[in-house]
Amino acid sequence: MKLISVLSLVLLLNHASAQTKPVVIVELFTSEGCSSCPPADRLLAAAVEKNDNDVEVIGLSFHVDYWDYIGWKDPYASSEFTQRQQSYARKFQSSQMYTPQMIVNGTHEFIGSDRMKLNSALNKEKKKQSEVDFNIKVIDRNKEQLVVTISSNQKDKAILNVVVVEKDLSQEVKRGENRGRTLKHDHVVRAFSSRQFDGQTHTFKLDLPEGLDISQSSLVIYSQKEDTWEVIDGQKLDLKLIN
Repeated sequence: MKLISVLSLVLLLNHASAQTKPVVIVELFTSEGCSSCPPADRLLAAAVEKNDNDVEVIGLSFHVDYWDYIGWKDPYASSEFTQRQQSYARKFQSSQMYTPQMIVNGTHEFIGSDRMKLNSALNKEKKKQSEVDFNIKVIDRNKEQLVVTISSNQKDKAILNVVVVEKDLSQEVKRGENRGRTLKHDHVVRAFSSRQFDGQTHTFKLDLPEGLDISQSSLVIYSQKEDTWEVIDGQKLDLKLIN
């Protein structure tokens, strides 16, 4: 088991108390096989990188696998992410699944390249302030796995999602709708775990993909209401802070 430095541990434990502005979680369902998706990928990256003192935007790019049938297998896609989008469709009572789709704080859904709808959703959600604090401890981190324990002051039962995201990725697409293009990706979900959560201490083990660049990766934690999937609160921590 790999030990972490005292400095890293202090940074992890104090992350919640250092947070001073509302967090908004933006989930994007996308695919390298979809020609309409690159503009949405860029819009998500721009929203996260924007220096806004009123809100912290955390982006999560879930690559779905149902576009793979047209001849290009998206290397970041997972059937698990497709199932997550299906679950959202049921929550929204929709019979359709499409890419690119953005979902903001689990409540607003729209075409992922629609800048006006994204800005409107962000303006609404940044007015909500949560008082949930997460205590995060990294037990182990190596090339293959990340093990963390998480607890919080959250009283009601919820769903807790623990995610590893990676940015600054690029891929030359050789087939499908984006054939001949080199696509750049940020905030790509590379590992994901979700379970019911009551605020008590839970241990999460995430399998890390081969070739993950720790210096470009972050740990994201966010909770959602069990019934509506509305996001309660979230936090983000750079993995490079963990030695």
